[in-house]
Amino acid sequence: MTSHPSHLDIIGLRTAVARVLPHKAASCADVPLDGVLLDFDGSHLHVVASDRFTLAIGRATAIQSAPAWAAYLDTFEVSNLHHFLELTDPRDPVALTRGYDEDGGPVLRLHGRHSSVALGTEENPGFPDWRKLVAKALANHAQDEPVSFTPQLLPRWAAVGESVTFSHHGARNPVIVAADDFLGLQAPRRKQAPAEPGLDSWREMVTDVRKEQNVTDAGPLAQLRALAAGHLADTEEARAKECREQEERERGDVAARAFTCTNRVFPCTLGKVLSMGSWRGYPGGQEGTGPMAVAHLGGGMFVTYESRPVVFDAPWGGRRDVVILVRPCACGDYIETVVDDDYSLALALKGAEVLTGCVGSCITGDWSEED
Repeated sequence: MTSHPSHLDIIGLRTAVARVLPHKAASCADVPLDGVLLDFDGSHLHVVASDRFTLAIGRATAIQSAPAWAAYLDTFEVSNLHHFLELTDPRDPVALTRGYDEDGGPVLRLHGRHSSVALGTEENPGFPDWRKLVAKALANHAQDEPVSFTPQLLPRWAAVGESVTFSHHGARNPVIVAADDFLGLQAPRRKQAPAEPGLDSWREMVTDVRKEQNVTDAGPLAQLRALAAGHLADTEEARAKECREQEERERGDVAARAFTCTNRVFPCTLGKVLSMGSWRGYPGGQEGTGPMAVAHLGGGMFVTYESRPVVFDAPWGGRRDVVILVRPCACGDYIETVVDDDYSLALALKGAEVLTGCVGSCITGDWSEED
C-alpha cells in the first residue's frame, strides 16, 4: 500500500463546513449528493456540497503546503464531522491527518483542542466536477437583465454570513454568490418569467396620488384583520412545511446511520441481510425521544436503531449507537435485547429459540409492519 504525506493544520474549517451544509442533499437516496467533498489543492482545503439546485464551496487555509488530494464523506460521516467541529473554536486550527484503518480503508483523523474524530472516506464517489461547473459559470459576463430563480432556496445563503454578493450572468446561467473564502452557484428556473413581470402595474400604483381622492375613511380595522388573518395562515403553512421537511430529513438521516452502523458493527449478520431499503426512519417524538430506524426481520422480530447522547465528565459530550433486537414474548408483548456485536446478536437469537414462556421481562409496544 502506498503511503502519502498526510498531516495538515487547517484554519477556518468550522466556518467552511457550516457555510455549505445547507446545500447538502437531505435524502440518503441521492448518493453522492447527500455527502460532502473535501478537495485540497496544496494550500487550501475546499469543502463542497450540492443538491443540483445550488452548489456551495467553502474555503479553509492550510498553514503548511502539501500535495493535493480529495476525499468524500458520506452523510453519516458528515454528521460526525459537524458534531466534532461544534466543539472547536472557529479561530483555532484543526490538525488533519490522512491514513488508513485496520482494514486498509482510507480515513481522516481530525484533532482539536478538546476533541478528536476519525472519519471514513471514499476517494472516487462520483461527485460532480465542481471546478468545471464554476469555470463554466465564471466564463459568462455579468448582465443587467432580470433573472428568475426559486426564492425558497435563498435562506441557504444565510449561513455564509452578513455580507454576500449576488451576480447574474445570463438568464440560463446560474446566479453567482460570493463572499470571503466562499463561492456558490444557484441554478436559474428552467422556465424563465418575463423580463419585468408585472412592473407596469406597480408603476401605475405608485403614481396614483391617493390623498387627492375624496374617499371616506372608515378606519383600518377591517384591512388590519384581513392582513393579520393572511399572515397567520401563511405563517402556519410555513411552519407545517418546515416541520414536514425536518421530519423527512430525520427519517433519511437515521435510516442512513442505521445502515452504516449495522454494516460496521454486525458485518457477519445484520450487515449481510439488511439493505439500505430495509430500514424505515421515524422522526423524533414530542416527549424528547430522538429519531429511530426500524428494520423488520420476519417472524415477528425487529431491529431498532437509535443514536443516543452520552454524557462524559468532560465539558463536551458525544453520542453512541444503540441497536436493539425486539422479539415477541409468549404473553403477546415484546422482549427487547440490546446487542452490540455479531456474537451478542447470535446469543439473543439462540435464546429466542429456546424460550417458550413469559419470564416477566417483556414490555408493551406497537411494532406493526403497517405504515
